[in-house]
Amino acid sequence: MRLLENEAMEFMLQWKEDRSRSHRIIAFGSSNTESTWSSGGRHNWVEWLNINVRDHIGRHVCVINQGIGGETTEDLLGRLERDVLSFKPGVAIITIGGNDAIQSLPLERYADNLRTICARIRQENAEVVLQTYYCPMYHLREVGFRTEFERYMETVRIISREMEVHLVDQYSRFEPFYRRQPEQYARLMRDTIHVNHLGNLIMGIHLSQALQLPDLQLPPDIMQEALELRELMDRCLDQDSED
Repeated sequence: MRLLENEAMEFMLQWKEDRSRSHRIIAFGSSNTESTWSSGGRHNWVEWLNINVRDHIGRHVCVINQGIGGETTEDLLGRLERDVLSFKPGVAIITIGGNDAIQSLPLERYADNLRTICARIRQENAEVVLQTYYCPMYHLREVGFRTEFERYMETVRIISREMEVHLVDQYSRFEPFYRRQPEQYARLMRDTIHVNHLGNLIMGIHLSQALQLPDLQLPPDIMQEALELRELMDRCLDQDSED
């Protein structure tokens, strides 16, 4: 398995040193990725990543948001050429599966779709980053949703290993916090299935760490709450490792 932490910095450093050509990172997914008015004027994780990449690597690199709410892997396949390949990206970050689970798309079909998306992007000599979701608030959703959703997230991990593509496992960071402190965890969520601006900020922190980028510069008005929530999340992870 190619570990993101070991390899991502290599091409990022190449981009930083060679400013003779532009480079594009495509964020490809559904509502977990899309920028909408529901953000209340706050950044989502894609915007945090774009700011950090352009500040640290250079203005010749940009992150393009190609998320569309409500979509499945079927939809992503249908617009892969238009919304990803046509931009000739250097990297594509794929975050998809929630709607596949909600719509009960057969797991085998989901896996095949995801493999096809990854394969077609790699055929264009672009790096692929698979990203799992954060953790939904299962106690407010229908019975059985957790089991189904986690099957899709595990499929993302399996395909990452199988195809040797990079993985950012957001779910493994968010889930212990939800399981151990659901009331505090709710402060990261806009509803049962979407993170709010604080959840997006923490996703941006995790992704920046994985890409070996500097820490995000937190806005003063949300800094204290963001640091508190991140500390609680890290504490829950530590408790899991000790159990």
